[in-house]
Amino acid sequence: MKIRKINCPYCNVLMNYKGTKRIQLGKSGVIFEHIDQWLSGALTASIYECPECGKLEFFRYRKAKKEK
Repeated sequence: MKIRKINCPYCNVLMNYKGTKRIQLGKSGVIFEHIDQWLSGALTASIYECPECGKLEFFRYRKAKKEK
């Protein structure tokens, strides 16, 4: 995986890579609270954080393609 070099749009400082996480989709309710989440799935995203203001940037994770 290639780590991007991203500057915060507010502070113009280099953002820190925080890792790749699976983010659960769907909503939670009182009745049947987990069923919607199970049916919605998850999105794998790379996360970056600004060390100054705490802004987060999310990018959809894609595996590197194998070269022939």
